[in-house]
Amino acid sequence: MKTLFILSMIVPVGLLAMFRLTGVLKQPAEAERITVDPVTLTLTRPTETVDNMNKTFQNQWTQKEASIIAGATIYSYREGAAGEPFCGHDGLVLNVFANASFPQGYISSMSISLNLSNDSSIVVLDMNPWSLQLINATLTSTNYFGTNETGAYIKANVLKQSCCIADQIFWVFLDEDGSHELQINVEVTFFGETSSEIITIPLKLEMTPSEGE
Repeated sequence: MKTLFILSMIVPVGLLAMFRLTGVLKQPAEAERITVDPVTLTLTRPTETVDNMNKTFQNQWTQKEASIIAGATIYSYREGAAGEPFCGHDGLVLNVFANASFPQGYISSMSISLNLSNDSSIVVLDMNPWSLQLINATLTSTNYFGTNETGAYIKANVLKQSCCIADQIFWVFLDEDGSHELQINVEVTFFGETSSEIITIPLKLEMTPSEGE
């Protein structure tokens, strides 16, 4: 009985290995990682509240008819803003967004992550329903509060060949007038007929000290 049991295990495994060697069964291809060159926007820190800044910068990846566009729009700078999440500190109000379209194959997931270079600022995601935008995507996990040790992020599964994620962000500065850097990464996992890709679109937002400081 033991011999029969061992043979019953060996034969299917042997057949599976033979099928793979002969090409009858193809092993799943390992996803290719693609990272686009980063795009950077540098701002000088204002000395007072500035409304309607409306500065947008973006980065993109394209291949034939497929495309991914990642970007951020800086709405305003708040000087000593009362209330959460600023609580008397300075900071930026901005919107981050990611759009993807693949006519063939399918997008498995999309994420936006935000990471800080030092401990003199924090980043907070606005999780209100009217702020967080998900088109053809369902939220899977999020971390709405980010420091330089633990970044903030939005992760979603994608339902169709085109999708969009966007959210309002509060970047709070904990110092009086220092340098700051926010790294924004959009990552898309795509599966085609013969290949799979994990594509990263990086953006960098820099805040330099006020002029004359």
